[in-house]
Amino acid sequence: MDQVEAARSLEMMRTARGALAERAKWSFARHAAVGLLLGGLIAGYALPGPWPVIVAAACMAATTMVVARDRRRDGFFVSGYRSGRTRWVTFAMLLVGMAALVGAIVLKKRYDLTWAPVAIGGGIVVFATISSIVWERVYRRELDGALHGR
Repeated sequence: MDQVEAARSLEMMRTARGALAERAKWSFARHAAVGLLLGGLIAGYALPGPWPVIVAAACMAATTMVVARDRRRDGFFVSGYRSGRTRWVTFAMLLVGMAALVGAIVLKKRYDLTWAPVAIGGGIVVFATISSIVWERVYRRELDGALHGR
């Protein structure tokens, strides 16, 4: 491969990444779905008996539906666990989500605050929705940075 061919290949890659950055725009409803799934998972622990497990299974099923919808609509799905600058957003969401889940369960079981999972889950809906928006912006900036040589 000579220098001209290498430069042409690099430019084609940058153009493709720029096009992907343009397509990687999700609606507020799509971001809210992420928030509702994570918040719903936590809020489900307020329910009695086997319902928390049923809600968790429903959230997992709904997650697969979101992935399928993304693939159908956009032609691709981007995993939150991909390498790159988005990873810190993903791990922050995971850490806060796990802490919220543990907190909700402890408050319900130890202190008999049966409403705690719902309250914490509601807060997580907002947190995860905002985090999803931030994740998208970081992802698009990363792709766009490749287009502009950053």
